[in-house]
Amino acid sequence: MEKVGYMGISGSFSEVAAEKLSEQVGITDAELVPLVCSQNILDALRAGEISYGVLGIRNTTAGPVSEFDRAFHDVTYTVLGEYVLPIHHCLFKKHEVDLSELKEVASHPQAFRQTDHNRAERWPQLKEHEIEDTAIGADWLANGKLPDTTAVICSIKAGTMWGLDLIAENIEDSAENRTTFWLLRL
Repeated sequence: MEKVGYMGISGSFSEVAAEKLSEQVGITDAELVPLVCSQNILDALRAGEISYGVLGIRNTTAGPVSEFDRAFHDVTYTVLGEYVLPIHHCLFKKHEVDLSELKEVASHPQAFRQTDHNRAERWPQLKEHEIEDTAIGADWLANGKLPDTTAVICSIKAGTMWGLDLIAENIEDSAENRTTFWLLRL
């Protein structure tokens, strides 16, 4: 079985890309390994813990994924596949918390850049709280690792998987919001 590391955790956009890219290049027995961030993927590739990595490299709205650029800037790698995924962000909260009680929104920096205008118009009172991954935000909110007065930006899959209340769907600034992912190996 081939191990394929991806950014994020279960429910992340990267997980979807990892599934699609594994199929695309013919890896039929892939074990998808959630590694949260680019640096963790690089470390696992170097240690031989995974054979392949799936990483977001650029977004049509927010531009290059800086964490990929930082981790892989001096690394020699081979790109085996590319997949462009439509990204539709959602805003979630805990069931028992009223919308008027929310004070901040937690998400990955890329998600913030992809939703800047919509958030400024609809929820200007929510302060940004940057975290490593969109799906982790849903997990952390559901499990009390973020204050109850926090909303999270994540995929519909992540928010519903963690039992959160949907506030709004498709909050990305552009209906054409897409992220390019690469499947690579060292």
